[in-house]
Amino acid sequence: MGMSHPKGDMILPDGLEALLAASPSPRTNSAVEWRPDVVAAEAALRKAEADLHLQKANRIPDPTVLGQYEHEPPDNPNSIGIGVSFPLPVWNRNRGNILAAEAAREQARIAYQKIKAQAVADIAVAELSYEDARARWESYRENIRPKSEQIRKTITYAYEKGGASLLDLLLTQRNDNDVRLAAAQAESDILIAAAALQAATVEIQPKELRTQPSHSF
Repeated sequence: MGMSHPKGDMILPDGLEALLAASPSPRTNSAVEWRPDVVAAEAALRKAEADLHLQKANRIPDPTVLGQYEHEPPDNPNSIGIGVSFPLPVWNRNRGNILAAEAAREQARIAYQKIKAQAVADIAVAELSYEDARARWESYRENIRPKSEQIRKTITYAYEKGGASLLDLLLTQRNDNDVRLAAAQAESDILIAAAALQAATVEIQPKELRTQPSHSF
């Protein structure tokens, strides 16, 4: 952009090593507990538990206290009255609402366990993919790529001195190009795997704002 004669040269601000150093380390247990989907499912479970406790508390009706004061002179100048109303739940023990709240709590518990198990699986798969991609990238960087470069230089030198044929030189250059492409693909794969691991282990902050659930089933 803005160059009269672009040459295609580009300098990246961050190298691959710097990006990989910033990638998350394997921490399945803590990452699962603070993933947004797990936190949301946990909050839904706590709400269902609170609703169930409320419905159980509603089995006993609340009493109603009455107070009365009258001033009717001259026969009854001042009178005070106090009354208490307390309905007896003979036929209605709020059983229907309690059963509905228990069913909702059970559904929330199953959803929480399912989401948590899925989060564990997602992180485990992301970690395995990242470790595999990193191993392939390190293999290309430390072994395959340097050896291929050395072989290409050796064959080129031998061709210049008449010790190798043109076909040998072309095959060596083609193989070296294939290795270069495979090494570039390995770098791309490890960056994608690191991004996937970062997404799988995203956490909600700050932790101090979250209370631990009771899980009293």
